Amino acid sequence: MTEVNERTNYQKAKEEADKIEAQIISVLQQGKNFRVEAGAGSGKTYSLNKVIEWIQDNKWNEYRRKNQNVVCITYTNAAVDVIADRLSSDSFILPSTIHSFAWNAIKQYQSFLLKIISENEDLQPREGDFSKIEQVQYTLGHRYQENGVLYLFHEDVITLFSVLLDNVKFRRMFADRFPLILIDEYQDSFKPIMDKFIEYFIAEETGPQFGFFGDAWQTIYQSNKACGQIEHENIVEIKKVSNFRSAKRIVDLLNDIRPELPQVSAIDGFEGEVVVVTCEDYVGERRTDRNFKGDLPAEELKERIRNLKEHIKTKHISDDESLKILMITHKVLASQQGYDKLLDIIDNGLRDKEDMFLMFFMEMIEPIYRALKENDMQLLFDTLKLKRYPIQTKADKEKWKEFYEHLLKVRKQKTVDVLKVVIESGLVSVPPNISAYYDMYFTTPDLCYCNTTIKKFLDLEYEQFLAAIDFLYPEADFSTEHGVKGEEYDNIIFVISKGWNQYQFETYAPMIKNGYPQDKETSYIRNRNLFYVCCSRPKKRLFFFISVKLEDAFREFLRGLVGDDNIMTYEQYMGTDWREY
Repeated sequence: MTEVNERTNYQKAKEEADKIEAQIISVLQQGKNFRVEAGAGSGKTYSLNKVIEWIQDNKWNEYRRKNQNVVCITYTNAAVDVIADRLSSDSFILPSTIHSFAWNAIKQYQSFLLKIISENEDLQPREGDFSKIEQVQYTLGHRYQENGVLYLFHEDVITLFSVLLDNVKFRRMFADRFPLILIDEYQDSFKPIMDKFIEYFIAEETGPQFGFFGDAWQTIYQSNKACGQIEHENIVEIKKVSNFRSAKRIVDLLNDIRPELPQVSAIDGFEGEVVVVTCEDYVGERRTDRNFKGDLPAEELKERIRNLKEHIKTKHISDDESLKILMITHKVLASQQGYDKLLDIIDNGLRDKEDMFLMFFMEMIEPIYRALKENDMQLLFDTLKLKRYPIQTKADKEKWKEFYEHLLKVRKQKTVDVLKVVIESGLVSVPPNISAYYDMYFTTPDLCYCNTTIKKFLDLEYEQFLAAIDFLYPEADFSTEHGVKGEEYDNIIFVISKGWNQYQFETYAPMIKNGYPQDKETSYIRNRNLFYVCCSRPKKRLFFFISVKLEDAFREFLRGLVGDDNIMTYEQYMGTDWREY
């Protein structure tokens, strides 16, 4: 008995986690569909990788002999790359986004695709003669036709895939080709596709075996037709209950919010802290403008957050700890930090780090610029991913020096000017899609890109991208509350303010305890999920900073979460060291 009591938090959590991993593999071996419900910090990615490893070790001969593929669908291209890096080049496991997977599954059925499109005007380009279309392709993700080819929009691929799933013959060939489909971040998958998978395969107990990995309470992209929680009697639910991220105090708070998925903290040596800082001490006029009614004036909010951040950094955390400030008002942040025009155009592409231009500049051009500026040849070598150092001769040195000087100048000009310097230098490998859009800037400037034209997009000041990149770097102090899904930090300041009418935590968070009206269910779930995501990001300390007025229900909710002793006004908190951390 003594030995059991002396086990560390980590040992207890690891033992429980190992049991769950064994259960997942057992269900997989039985050929059953399963859903791994992995609460925040429980190691969802670890479980997915364990399944992938088991499949590689035990199913290689069977699937290769039958020329079959296991598909691992995930939400972002970045996640695809992470999984791909763990696989051999000839692996039968195919990591893919849903769009790429859907296209690869349907692209060979050209005549069928053309027939579907001919019967649906919503899938046809606005300009040009559709009767001249002979082929359908999916490359850039924007709909247009050229030389007898119709290029599809992202959502067109999902629509076409959904229509083909209604065809019995297609489903049979689809199931023969893909005996097992793993879906990462299942809760963010397209509901129309998930509904078809359930209707035609899971409910009928036929076709591919499905393994879902995710967390229904981390569904925060409902506007993107995300499916949320998937339930069916033919899906085995497996709950992960160990939390390897957060200290006990934070895990206790999460359990209070979500008692149906209780977690055990694996963290030893630090209890954790949760503090609520209110602005009830503010006596001036509050804002009256739309979406900000009742909030602090913008400058007052900005100053208080800045002072709070410095106070916490100075008094309560060590120099090597990270501190992230989460704010709901992305547009306010964008305006303050100088990337509002870019945000207006690419919207979710900025939040999800998915816009091809943004990622090219962020991951390639700016690191190269920094390497040249600081004479950091190792950074240049690593960024270019070359097999030999790029500067070996005097001529090489002159080329890179000239490139740096041109780049230094055009970074203050238009985005298209930066691309021109990069492309004409011949020193940097430019993705084909970006080269294609660059050409279209001159040949077809009115081509649609996101919600504008390619010309207007590339005419943006490059400094818009620089500001966004500064915001997106991991060491940036600020992030949107949407933007930290999947992230973790030592300490979090969770700002509860106004700015987006879809999120009113002060109204909806108390419903977690008190229940919600049926007609408010969608709004409640949207607010509850994002509230949970934000509360579950910190490892050590969570600071709620509340700039709105506290109504009785919200005050009682917070009191239940943190206790009276951990709630104070801004002036109280700033005026005392209060507690040594």
